[in-house]
Amino acid sequence: MQKDELRYALDHELMQDLSKETQTIRNTTDMTALPMRQLGSYLLGTDVGGAGIHWNGQAPRFFPYDFQIQTMTLEQYGEGKVDEDITIQDWGITYEEIEPYYTKWEKMAGISGEQNEVTPEMSEEYPTPPMKESPAIRLFKEASSELGLHPHQRPSANLSENYTNPDGQTIYQCQYCSFCERFGCDYQAKSDPLITVIPTALKTGNFEIKTHANVREIAHEDGVATGVYYIDGTDDQEYFQPADIVIITTYVMNNTRLLLQSGIGQPYDPETEEGVVGKHYCYQIISGADGFFSKIRSLIFMREQALSVVE
Repeated sequence: MQKDELRYALDHELMQDLSKETQTIRNTTDMTALPMRQLGSYLLGTDVGGAGIHWNGQAPRFFPYDFQIQTMTLEQYGEGKVDEDITIQDWGITYEEIEPYYTKWEKMAGISGEQNEVTPEMSEEYPTPPMKESPAIRLFKEASSELGLHPHQRPSANLSENYTNPDGQTIYQCQYCSFCERFGCDYQAKSDPLITVIPTALKTGNFEIKTHANVREIAHEDGVATGVYYIDGTDDQEYFQPADIVIITTYVMNNTRLLLQSGIGQPYDPETEEGVVGKHYCYQIISGADGFFSKIRSLIFMREQALSVVE
């Protein structure tokens, strides 16, 4: 991987080629769904490792409330406090059920982080300490602590120190070069599939990667997946790969699209609110505010893109 901003940040070399396969977007059911012709917010990873290569490394856990948002909202505020047109619902699994899997994944990835009284309860500490504090983080921590809040550094998959995971794969210490999101890490300091799970799978001798292969449909019979149809980009021919288990890991956008194309599940209808596939699907929702300080100067180019503090 190179620190080439034109190649990766602007030309999106690690992203899906929209001239070959794209997404259609509309804001209301009355609009015509038009195809995306250039990438903006939606950054759909491609090639081996997918978005796991170009992600920024922010690795927080969801809170118990996120899994039981309807139940806990009603418990806190009472019936009638959630309007009828708000479609929140529980996930069907709880934080307590998924917590052991968070722990297992964090050990594999070597996540750097810290706990305090507002973070979700954890059965084990993070495998590595939190990242270094930047001047901006120190300022935020001091100010928010004075207000009686409980700031802590966001868990990061860009590691604070060298770490060898239980599978024997080594992830190295972050160099704070800032080239995280939209880039692969040439220091091998960001937990990504190329330096963790893929080498581990290859060591078994029972793992094969089919590159230049794009799945177009999941085959299924009587409610059970039986394999996938895919196009081999080297000869433009379609092939069928039988399978006992099919795992869909193409991120929320392509996961939804693939399920719809395969006729799996009932598509969500926003008019009747029936169906599941596509319901509540979301890329990211982020809000923010900028602050300007006349008497504070810091070198913001030395950072990593999961280097942040939250309350």
